[in-house]
Amino acid sequence: MNNQTYCVIMAGGRGERFWPVSTVKLPKPFIQLVNTKTLLQLTVDRILPYVPKERIIVILGKDHYAVARKQLKGLSEKNFIREPEPRDTAPCIGYAARTLLKRDPEAVMVVVPADHYIPDVSRFIKVISHGVEVAKSRECLITIGVKPTRPETGYGYIRIGTKKLSTPHRVPLYTVTQFVEKPDITKARTYAKNPHYFWNAGIFVWKASVIMDAIRQYMPDLYQGLQRLPVVRSGGIIDTGYTTLPKISIDYGVMEKSDNVCMIPGRFKWDDVGTWSALKRLVKNRQFMKGKHIETIDTTGCVIYSDIPVGIIGVSHLIVAATEHGVLVCDMNQAQKVREIARRLNRVYP
Repeated sequence: MNNQTYCVIMAGGRGERFWPVSTVKLPKPFIQLVNTKTLLQLTVDRILPYVPKERIIVILGKDHYAVARKQLKGLSEKNFIREPEPRDTAPCIGYAARTLLKRDPEAVMVVVPADHYIPDVSRFIKVISHGVEVAKSRECLITIGVKPTRPETGYGYIRIGTKKLSTPHRVPLYTVTQFVEKPDITKARTYAKNPHYFWNAGIFVWKASVIMDAIRQYMPDLYQGLQRLPVVRSGGIIDTGYTTLPKISIDYGVMEKSDNVCMIPGRFKWDDVGTWSALKRLVKNRQFMKGKHIETIDTTGCVIYSDIPVGIIGVSHLIVAATEHGVLVCDMNQAQKVREIARRLNRVYP
């Protein structure tokens, strides 16, 4: 384990895409989607072989602190930073970097979302360790890209250059020439066949000082706002001035503008589990069922999640989710619209 490496876990979210199982009070990182552990718990378990618990920082909404402490009993209050309200990833990462620089001017940050599914822990750790080695030797912003296994319109993409860069221990490293927004299906098919395109996994490795310099250069308003904020005490809520920071992603605010971005291929199985339909990819028989007393007859290719007894007959390619918060019945191809349904119902039943 490296004494200068820290892991920042971003555990935000509004709980809309997995309604009615996830809610505003209990968003996606805090629910048991794929097994008996939550995605947040799996994220911490994944990084612990490489980063010890005292150097793990979980940034989350103030309303989710209690449930996170309950789920992560091995972590103390020192491991948590609470946002008064979500401001997207740039303020979150910037504040974490500033906090780490107060602790260790040479700190290397591994930044990971709390709600992705990565079952290949050993391969994940190998890629992360490669990223840390590179971050120590080169002042660059490192992103992890995953080679597409299918045309995917729900992910952003990274385009890399043709030349491999020189690195310690021959770590594969490429310059990033372009960040591409979520494409239509025609472009997604082209990207899936092109060896220079990778999925943007939203996983980063860099020195805290390097990302802060980049924020100062490309987002001076955010940089100045961060400098005015105090570093919170263990488990504390960031000062209310945090709510005045620009609401913007690190990709849009920094990564797309910088000429100092590099990519390491993530040679591990990865899924951001962005919608209900994604759960079909995680099971061999292509029908996902989780819950109590689920009975099906002549039913294929469905995603079924229920806290109550449910019977489903003679359908295919449906999403059925039932909890005390509501019931969702959705065509598999319409899973992206669950967020809109959640927003409509939350206005009536907040």
